[in-house]
This record gives sequence, C-alpha cells and structure tokens, in this order.
Amino acid sequence: MPEGNPTPSGCGPEHTLRMVFWELTNACNLKCVHCRACPAEETSPDELSTEEAKRLIDRIASFARPAVVLSGGEPLVRHDLIEIARYGTSKGLRMLVATNGTLLTPDKARELAQAGVRRISVSIDGASAAAHDGFRRVPGAFDAAWQGIENARAAGLEFQINTTVARHNVGELADILDLAIRRGAAALHLFLLVPTGCGKEIAEDEMIDPEEYERILGWFYEKSRTVPIGLKATCAPHYMRIVRQRSKAEGVSAAPRSGGPQAMTKGCLAGSAVCFVSHTGDVFPCGYLPVSAGNVRQRDIEDIWRSAEVFQVLRDEDNLKGKCGVCEYRRVCMGCRARAYACTGDYLAAEPYCIYEAKRGRNRQAAS
Repeated sequence: MPEGNPTPSGCGPEHTLRMVFWELTNACNLKCVHCRACPAEETSPDELSTEEAKRLIDRIASFARPAVVLSGGEPLVRHDLIEIARYGTSKGLRMLVATNGTLLTPDKARELAQAGVRRISVSIDGASAAAHDGFRRVPGAFDAAWQGIENARAAGLEFQINTTVARHNVGELADILDLAIRRGAAALHLFLLVPTGCGKEIAEDEMIDPEEYERILGWFYEKSRTVPIGLKATCAPHYMRIVRQRSKAEGVSAAPRSGGPQAMTKGCLAGSAVCFVSHTGDVFPCGYLPVSAGNVRQRDIEDIWRSAEVFQVLRDEDNLKGKCGVCEYRRVCMGCRARAYACTGDYLAAEPYCIYEAKRGRNRQAAS
C-alpha cells in the first residue's frame, strides 16, 4: 500500500457514503473491449446470493442512505435483479441500474419501474452503429440498446447515457450529445478511459493524449452552460479545475445549476463518498481501483467504510504525491486515483492525464 497518513478519527460527517456501485455479476452478453471487469459468459457461483444481497442492503441502510447503482457485467442476467432492486427501495435507498440496454425488454422495463428503480444508465459509445458495435464487439448492439431505452421510456423510467471517451469516438461526442438530447435523456455522463481490466489491452490504441482530454473537458464545460440536460465527467476529476478556471474567467458561478454543470462537489470521490462492491463481496474505493478494503462476507460494510486503511488514506488530500500534492486545486480535484494506480502502481501518485502545472506560490486553499 502507498505510504499515507490514515485519518485517526476514521470517517467524519464529510465522508458520508453517498453512492455504492455494486457489481451484481461478472457475466455479460457483450464483449466490450474497454470493460473494467473482463466479463464472463455465465454467472458465477461465487456471486453474492440473493440473501447475501439483502443482508448487504440491510447493513448499508443501517448507517447511510446512498444511491445504489446495480451494475455488472450486465445486471439483467441476474434472475433476482428485480427482487434486489425492490428490496433496496423498501429500505429507503435510491436504486439505479447500469445496463448495456440490449436485454431491456418491455416486461423488464416495467418490472424495474414497479420495483422503484429511479433511473437507468445505458452505455452508448458511438453516434452510429458502426462505432458503437465495433467497441462492444457484438453486431446489432447499438440498435438493441436504443430499443431498450425506448422500452424504458415507455415504462416511465428516466435514463441517462454513459459514453466512454476513446480515440474511436472522440470525433462523435457532439453527435452523441445531440442524440442524447433528441432521445430524451436526463443526462450524459462522459467516462475518461482508465486502463484497467480489459481496458489494459486497448490502452495504447484507444487512450487519447492528455491535451485532447483537456480540450474535450473544455468543450464539455461550454456545453454544460447551454444544454437542457445534466452533464457529468467521470474519471476526469480535473474537470472540476476547469469548471473553476473557466467560470472565474467568465465571471459566472461555478456552482451546479439544473441541467448544467454536474452536481458534484469534488472530482475523485473514491473512498471518500463512493465505494464499489464486487460480485464476490470485495469492497474497493471505486470500480477502477483494485485495492481491496475488505470483503462484506468477512467484515461489516459499515466498519469497512469507516475504518479501512485505503479509505482513510484517500480521505486526506495531503497524502497526494507529485504535482497533485502541491496543486492548489487538489481539494476539489484529487486527480484520478485509479488512473494513477494503473499507470504507476501507486494510487497516491500524480494524475498522469492532467496537463495542469500547479502554481506553487498560490494559497493551496484557493480553490476549496
């Protein structure tokens, strides 16, 4: 584990668990080249059972009220997805489902809505079938995903579009945004590729350079001021710096607005506001940072959240190294800890895909 200073007090009120990303299964019907999980063709007997899933929901609801994103793999391959979603809703949790959309039939969409699922996210990685299907490695995935979205809309389910930014689709982002708006999406979330899982295999071919990331995030900020849907940049914490730089230069507020800049208070929230639970019960700071904080089969999730060393280290910005450690924006950015780990083996190292050079003479708290 990288050297850092765990917060002695553990988990204060500023580190409330706000979102849990839960990989219900590692199985998936697609073979996406960038997948974090390197999915399997069939569900595994090692997955948390229905009863284990309900116990985990009980424990989460006992100390926090986070949004819970049921994901995979492809969560719709789990026979008990509806039962788990309904149970989470009954415990007062905001249940969301992240899907590739291809298995979302009219019946499944209605069942999700009846189970109290508040929103689904569907991955769309191109503005055309050629781009999307090439990335997903299954012909027809693009059309099937949009049919799933139409089924969700008919059932009254709100949906957002998730897009992983890579070389193959960087020229289509404006078209994807237009498509999301025209089709009635509540939001578009851009994901900057993290070279982990299957993503390691395509990192050299699909990762765009840091300067291009900066340009895209600048474009995203400009669009956030005018489009009628919510925009959020994920695995791109330096977007929070860009928001503050640009809004200050323009003399406008950096605070989120409805349909505008994402409702975020910080860039990388791994271990400080969010966590990831794998299909076998391992808990990680996020789905892209494979440093285990414990397993819910052996340790209570509240104890993991409050006292696991990796979480405590990540909650102190003063543990950051390199240029991130001296950056005046570090408290609102943090750099992508997963990308730092993937590129250097040290999750406290400097964000390798940020071009900003810290102004050492400036008050470190200036952007807080």
